[in-house]
Formats: sequence, C-alpha cells, structure tokens
Amino acid sequence: MIEHIAGLLTKPGKNTVVGAGEDDCAVLDMGGDDYLLATTDMLHRKTDFPLQMSGWQIGWMSVAVNLSDLASKGAMPLGVLMAIGIPQDIEIGFLDEIIRGMDDCARIYGTRVIGGDMDSHDELTMTGTALGLVKKRPAYNEKGSTCRGLVCVTGNLGTAGAALISLKKNILQNNRY
Repeated sequence: MIEHIAGLLTKPGKNTVVGAGEDDCAVLDMGGDDYLLATTDMLHRKTDFPLQMSGWQIGWMSVAVNLSDLASKGAMPLGVLMAIGIPQDIEIGFLDEIIRGMDDCARIYGTRVIGGDMDSHDELTMTGTALGLVKKRPAYNEKGSTCRGLVCVTGNLGTAGAALISLKKNILQNNRY
C-alpha cells in the first residue's frame, strides 16, 4: 500500500535524499553539515492503546514511537509536534496525564514537544511528527543494509511485548515505567 501511495505522489525535489515510501524517516539535505530527518506516526485508542494503559503511558508511547525512528538513523532530535484527536467524553485528568507522559518522554531523550494541534475526534488519536539532525554520511536504511551491517537498538528487546502481556493479564497496571 505504501509503495502504491508513494507512486502517486509527485517525485521528491533535489534536496530529498530519502523520500516517501523509502524508509521510516524522510531525509532532507538543507545544506550544511547535517541532514534534516522527519518522521510521523499515528496511533489510535482502539488499535494501539490497550484499555489498561494509563494516560501517562499513552503520552509516552506517542512520543517514543516517533523518537525511535530518529534514533534508528542516529539522529539527534530537534523536537516533536503532536496532534491529538480528543473524544468529548475524555476526563481532563486523563488528558493531563497524556500530556505529562509526552513531556516526560521528550525530556528524557533531550528534546521537547514544540507544538501541534488538538481537535475533537470520535476516538483518542495521537499523531506525532519528530524532527532531527544527523551528520551527513551515505544514507543508511533497512533496504541498504547487508549481512555485515551493524544493527543497533535502543532499550531492551521485547520489553514492549512484555508490557502488553503484563497489562492484558493485570500483572502491571498504571505504572509509569
């Protein structure tokens, strides 16, 4: 589907090193010593956030999925923009916790939520866009990796899956970490 959509779009301009459909991050050459990276992810209450998740966990996850795309390219984050679709029945305390989770995640990884948008929506929807800088070097992405390439990860493998199982089995509830 992504390749189909990318094929319908106008071809990227001369400053686009990696464009739509090629990787999780767009890579733009704006001149200077660094590339500008941009990535975006959309998350929904019904499909991405188990009901057991706290507002803080939802906020954290919404920022983390974007920052992880930058981290996969070795980029230093500049900031995160968050658009939030808010259902009418949301409790203000729950929304406050979402915002705190977003802020905590951004701060711990050396950046800030620098703007965004809010609107009324049928279900809680979080859309983030992260911007970052990486020193210019040959563009690396999963399509260009080889069996001799170096794979780096942030955090511990499997923790997201373990947390989901813990939430669903009521082993861990409303914990910030």
